[in-house]
Amino acid sequence: MKVAIIADHRHPLKKPYAGGLAMITHKMVQKLAEKGIEVDIYAKSGSQCENLQNLDHHFAEDSPFSCIYSEKYNPTEIKNTVIYSEIFQDLERNEYDIVHNHTLHYLPIILGNKLKTKFITTLHTMAFPEIKFALDYVKKDLNQEFVVVSESLRDQYSKFLNFPKVIRNAIDLNDWEANFEADNQYCMWYGSICKEKAPHLAIEVAIKANKPIILAGRGKNSEYFERFVSPLLKNPLVSYVGEQDKTQINRLLRNAMALLFTSVWEEPSALGISESLASGTPVLSWDKGVASEIITDKVGQILDPLDTTAMAEALKNIERFDREACRKHAEQHCNIDKMIDNYVEFYEALIEENAEVY
Repeated sequence: MKVAIIADHRHPLKKPYAGGLAMITHKMVQKLAEKGIEVDIYAKSGSQCENLQNLDHHFAEDSPFSCIYSEKYNPTEIKNTVIYSEIFQDLERNEYDIVHNHTLHYLPIILGNKLKTKFITTLHTMAFPEIKFALDYVKKDLNQEFVVVSESLRDQYSKFLNFPKVIRNAIDLNDWEANFEADNQYCMWYGSICKEKAPHLAIEVAIKANKPIILAGRGKNSEYFERFVSPLLKNPLVSYVGEQDKTQINRLLRNAMALLFTSVWEEPSALGISESLASGTPVLSWDKGVASEIITDKVGQILDPLDTTAMAEALKNIERFDREACRKHAEQHCNIDKMIDNYVEFYEALIEENAEVY
């Protein structure tokens, strides 16, 4: 089997990852190769991948398009348009069995619909206006498959697509060491510091419960941080340790009493929940997005959105959760090896279907 993976063009696939999408894409390339599948990866320069097809090589900085750069045009969007137009010619020539799109850009959906090769798009996030446009454009003559990363995301896309396949994003359990001790003294929040993930609400919960909290993540210089988070750092219960690599996040997580997952938007993937459970740490979360698909009453609690008082009460009683049960739950439900098996099974079914047509 020969597969082409198209990564999101914004960030290289290497540690430290710029986000969950880069991590998932990179892990997927590695795991597929371990299964003996031939994989070409179309990704940004600097990606640490075998068989890398460098996206940036498809756009020369002295391109004639540079002459139209002005306030009237978005040079990044022009560059992306050229890149995707170029690589789709390569995709057709290289005779892949499967082309799998993991970008957040609308153009691969449109261009992929014309490929003779079986084309799959995994939708990792909500339907932004550009994505809605692309889906509306291809729906009359649909010639590709779609995967969504959660049931909640499928609900959001149901108005555009008929029952896309669900394969939930997962984590490499080998990256996460668990701690089963129950005398942990602080709770934790980590992620990108922004209003959508609402770390200020996690701080509010910890203060109400009179529990120390450690926050980790990038975004210190943002307007949101200065307005909503910085004033709360004066409280002696609150510590901010900045952006940390995965090893440090794992150390902090496995020694925490709980992860407070306070995102106020419909998180489609929420890998932080899986990472916490793999570390043996229970999770308290609002009933938003994918959270209720991962968390059970044995490994955490789902609460009404924005109810910081209820979450604080749950935090006070966090010792009722068995930390070994958290790890076992992650092994059963958050394992990237199972995710990869699901994708390979899907690939094989599509290839067989394609063979029957021809």
